[in-house]
Amino acid sequence: MTKENQFTEIHQVTYYETDLTGQVTLAMLVDMAVLASYDQAEALGVGTQTMLKQGLGWVITQYEMQIIRLPRDREQLSITTEAVSNDRYFANRQFFVRDIDGNLLVHIKAVYVVMDLMARKMIAIPEAIIAPYQAPNVKRIPRLARPQKITTDETLITNDYHVRYFDLDTNHHVNNARYFDWLLDPLGEDFLTNHRLQHVTIRFENEVRYGHTITSAVTTPQIVDGAIATKHRIMGNDEAKDQTYAEAELTWLVAETVDEPV
Repeated sequence: MTKENQFTEIHQVTYYETDLTGQVTLAMLVDMAVLASYDQAEALGVGTQTMLKQGLGWVITQYEMQIIRLPRDREQLSITTEAVSNDRYFANRQFFVRDIDGNLLVHIKAVYVVMDLMARKMIAIPEAIIAPYQAPNVKRIPRLARPQKITTDETLITNDYHVRYFDLDTNHHVNNARYFDWLLDPLGEDFLTNHRLQHVTIRFENEVRYGHTITSAVTTPQIVDGAIATKHRIMGNDEAKDQTYAEAELTWLVAETVDEPV
């Protein structure tokens, strides 16, 4: 893969991007990565305003993340984004988050589509939008790992959330990163304080819109292949209770087993 496909920027972690443990939240980590892709698009002349003038917007449909450790308050990072490949409808992108010494902290794979913002539906990726990235055009992009679905016999912890105006982005749908706050919050302070994320897979199924009330459901944590695993679903509330908006699967380590930075 040539360097023309890549874009790197430096980011200084600030206190408001971290949780009470001093680590970057998953939502903020995603925001940092997406910002790098936005800045690459601007540098290539196909940024947000260019897309909006055509009534188009990029939407992420899937993530897979491998987390060695989450960045910490005041840490300086380099964030690299790379356009890997694309087919007619899907674009494959990855992100590398590294510390000041170049050590890899997080590797993120993502699948993007282009949405017609008026019709609210996916369209074929316009050649003028994708060409500047110089990524290979393939017959079919590689698939990412899919999260395991919650089964009917599993015990769930649930919380309800109302979609606010400030949850929306310029595509007029819920900011992608907000889902991660909804996913994690039902686990509670004790679990989140004492466990560290190791791996994340999430698939976005349907669009959450302004004014919706959603239910975030998570299975009780269990040991799977030596790691602690949780399965998550964001679904409709009340009359839309059969609607699934996103599904995710996360693996965790107990905090004491994770090497903390000096």
